[in-house]
Amino acid sequence: MHTIYLDVLLILNLYVNWLLLRGTAKLTHSRLSGGRCLLAAFAGSLTALTILLPALPGIFTLLVKLLTAMIPVGSAWGMRRQRIFWRNLTVFLCLSFAFAGVMVALCTLSDTNLLIWSGSCIYLHFSLTALILCTAISYFLLRLVGYLRLRAHHTHDSYEIIIRVGAHIAMQTGLADTGNSLADCFTGKPVIIFGRNALRTIPELSQPEQLPHFRRLPYSTIAADGMLPVFCPDEVIIRNLSSGRSRTVDALVGYVPHQTAAVFNPNLLHVL
Repeated sequence: MHTIYLDVLLILNLYVNWLLLRGTAKLTHSRLSGGRCLLAAFAGSLTALTILLPALPGIFTLLVKLLTAMIPVGSAWGMRRQRIFWRNLTVFLCLSFAFAGVMVALCTLSDTNLLIWSGSCIYLHFSLTALILCTAISYFLLRLVGYLRLRAHHTHDSYEIIIRVGAHIAMQTGLADTGNSLADCFTGKPVIIFGRNALRTIPELSQPEQLPHFRRLPYSTIAADGMLPVFCPDEVIIRNLSSGRSRTVDALVGYVPHQTAAVFNPNLLHVL
């Protein structure tokens, strides 16, 4: 007979649903804001109360599992756009099954009094103080790894961005800036922001709708909000002027009226 504390059950499953939703958004390139993800994860954590249900016949157990997956996914992305909903639900279920496999292995190898796994719910005999402490430590380590990773990308080097649309080439001095975290909400691709004058060698710019995959992307800065015109060039190259090395990257290009350098996120550099 196990004693289950509801606060630990809900908070722990809030963490799990948050990670599963973030993983789903990453794999499907679906836009998901932090606030929406938190609300959806909270809705998903409430389904953890099914761990208190008595044993159900096999078909009912499958229906409960499907319902407990549909609630957080529906809360995160809605159910009106059926194709997106079912695609994200499928990925969410695959990640859940993978997570379940890990949990079953841990249940088998660890003290069963410490970890309980039932259906799609996990419960650890874990104090809230320890949970908060581990969260703080994990957050600090992730921020440290991110900082060291950006430092390793040599963001102070000089760069040149070259794009090709058909037979036309445009280029501009590049600036690696961690402040540019803009990504396309449909494909998840990062966006490099050019100055419009640097793109004057591309004839289609006079009629932007002719640019490949042209659309307008919402953006927000400290100074203003707006809609940024973006398109997908046939090729995007980042050249490190200090080392002479070049790398083709998968990114979109947005443009603004006045900008002297093409701003890109250092994560595009990787091993450049």
